[in-house]
Amino acid sequence: MIKNRCNFRSCLSALFLFLCCSLSAQTIITSPYSRYGIGDLTANANAWNLSMGETSIGLRSPFHINFNNPASYTAFDSTSFVFEGGVIFNYVTLNTNTQSASRTYASVGYLTFGFPVTKWWKTTICLLPYSNVGYNVSTDAILPDVGHTVRIYSGSGGINRFLWGNGFKLTKNLSIGINASYLFGSLTRESASTFPDSVYYANFRQDYNITVSGFYFDYGIQYTAKLKKDLKLTAGAIFGTNTKVNGSTDYFATTYFASSGTDYPKDTIQSEAGVRGTITIPLMYGLGLSIEKPEKWIIGADYRWQNWKNYKAFGSNDSLVNSYQVSAGVELVPDMNNYTNYLKRVRYRMGLRYNSTYLQLRQKHLNEYSVSLGFGLPIRGMRTAINLSAELGTRGTTQSNLINETYFNFVVGFSIYERWFVKRKYF
Repeated sequence: MIKNRCNFRSCLSALFLFLCCSLSAQTIITSPYSRYGIGDLTANANAWNLSMGETSIGLRSPFHINFNNPASYTAFDSTSFVFEGGVIFNYVTLNTNTQSASRTYASVGYLTFGFPVTKWWKTTICLLPYSNVGYNVSTDAILPDVGHTVRIYSGSGGINRFLWGNGFKLTKNLSIGINASYLFGSLTRESASTFPDSVYYANFRQDYNITVSGFYFDYGIQYTAKLKKDLKLTAGAIFGTNTKVNGSTDYFATTYFASSGTDYPKDTIQSEAGVRGTITIPLMYGLGLSIEKPEKWIIGADYRWQNWKNYKAFGSNDSLVNSYQVSAGVELVPDMNNYTNYLKRVRYRMGLRYNSTYLQLRQKHLNEYSVSLGFGLPIRGMRTAINLSAELGTRGTTQSNLINETYFNFVVGFSIYERWFVKRKYF
């Protein structure tokens, strides 16, 4: 049995590392809306939370690393080690009033470790994506005295998050926590104006490259109380301060001619390299509540808000608006101790989510709706589980010549729970 368990862990680790290496080399096209702000913000959750509508603020578990609320780390067993990872597969259909297109991509969703330091202090180390930029959009117009004009907008890159989290148990029922995150990455944005019908006008291109690096801190608190002998209530809150992270930008503007698919530079209009500045990550807070019958079921709900009107990048804002999100989720396990019927040991999860995003374009506020479903599949004879999550949602609108996105996200994750800190006794 021990040999089989070791072989399984080795295969699982090798598979996940292979996926990391393979997926990191791909260019990801995320969304035309990733053109704004710092890109398309990634879900701050693992497969467990994602399958419950991203509900997490009032949840705590010894088997999962809930990095959205650092106070939840105190739920780790004092002799355990938790390791989690996940890969996200995404399929999106983009619709306007006249056109439709689809795309798919896959990316590494999260890689996390959690373990105890003392009975009252638990810690985590996580590597997560924070935002993604990936788009390639063109518009056509007929201008007087100019003719056919094509404007092209493209972008790529993203920001990653290396997180060190700590949770502290102050009393039997009260815990607090802090996440110290190092944000790093680069964003590339390009825009071009071309004139296919004219030999008199030179094409024009602007290239921006932004490099980001800096620390960001967020905090959490949870209070747990027994309602009855077998019911437990947990209330939680999270908070992140208004934070400026360092950045530098390179700007390059040129004119060029194109022939037979090849660009020929003409003049350099402007060139600036290494211009330093800051990017403001705005204040955020969230509240969450859950009711649980341990090892039977749990119901939770979240509300979170962020002040994106205060977002600035190198001294200028991006006309963003404040955002908020409401979510709710449930998990049910029929009988985790039934070893004759596997389906009764499976954890069944479902969630709903509404997100009023930070985008308001052409007088239209963009909203997002989603429903999710998930399963926690235990592996016989082990504390390891395979976590599957599927989410179907929509964002945006086709009104005012905007784009509506219908997406399907599928997450394959795993969680390994092991007792590593037990002293062996020999007789």
